[in-house]
Amino acid sequence: MSKRVLIVDDEETLTFSLYQSFILSKNDYEVVTANSGEEALAKMKDNNFNLVITDIFMPGISGFDLLNIIKKDYPKTDVVVMTAYGSGQHKDDALNKGALHYVEKPFEIKEFKKLVIDILG
Repeated sequence: MSKRVLIVDDEETLTFSLYQSFILSKNDYEVVTANSGEEALAKMKDNNFNLVITDIFMPGISGFDLLNIIKKDYPKTDVVVMTAYGSGQHKDDALNKGALHYVEKPFEIKEFKKLVIDILG
């Protein structure tokens, strides 16, 4: 059974480029994108995801809100939080709320893919 990854960011260019880089590698996982927290939750209702990668600062449902909902309603789903506005406090908040990793943008796509592959095992 293939692993499923949901990438959530309000920057469509980022979700698209991450999606492209993941699907072009020959790994056993499916990648789905969402451009808002609301869209992510709608996609999660009908699908099981092994990993959600979410931006923190988005209009509507933020990445922190999404993290809280996922940890409550989908406790088996791992979460990686990413942000362009990094701070020690945000990192602590994300990890304390249950995120596996906190990644600051911009990041090296190759290293990020390795992190995801390691998480998916």
